[in-house]
Parts: sequence; structure tokens; C-alpha cells
Amino acid sequence: METRDYKYETNCVNSTYEDISPMVDAKRNVTYKTFLKHVSFADLSDLFPFYGTHPKQGLLMIKNDWHVSYHRSKFKNQRCYYIRHSGIEYVFIKY
Repeated sequence: METRDYKYETNCVNSTYEDISPMVDAKRNVTYKTFLKHVSFADLSDLFPFYGTHPKQGLLMIKNDWHVSYHRSKFKNQRCYYIRHSGIEYVFIKY
């Protein structure tokens, strides 16, 4: 099983405006490939199990979903990577 240093911490629904707003304001866009260098695909799949892992499955793949963007920023003064899916930020921090 693949492992990466960044693990899921929270999302904007379960966090506070005071923590999420500065993170979003300071964001840097990253590519899907860069995001997966830091967050494991398995951890991402746990959050979004409805995506396919291969185009032949007939399901939308997360890397091709136009509702999704990938970012690097700071969450509570700690570097984070986060995915924005349909307007909700899902935050991963280093453990």
C-alpha cells in the first residue's frame, strides 16, 4: 500500500472560517500529479469512493472532474495540501 506524509485532517464544513479563510487566501494551485506526491491515492479514495480508478470502469475519474482543484497552502500555520471538491475544501496536513 502506498503511503504519503500528508493525511486527512478536516474539511471546511467541520472547521472554522478563521482557519479556512487564510488557507484559501494564501493558496497555490498544484497539479493532480503534484498533489499525489504528497497525499496517497488510497486516502483520497477513502474520501471520494464514488470515483473510478480506471477509465474502463465507466466511472468518472477524480483527475478528470472539473469540480475538483488541487492546492498547497498553510492551515493553522502548517503547510497543507487540499483538494477543493464542489466548493468544499478537504485539508491534508503532514503527520
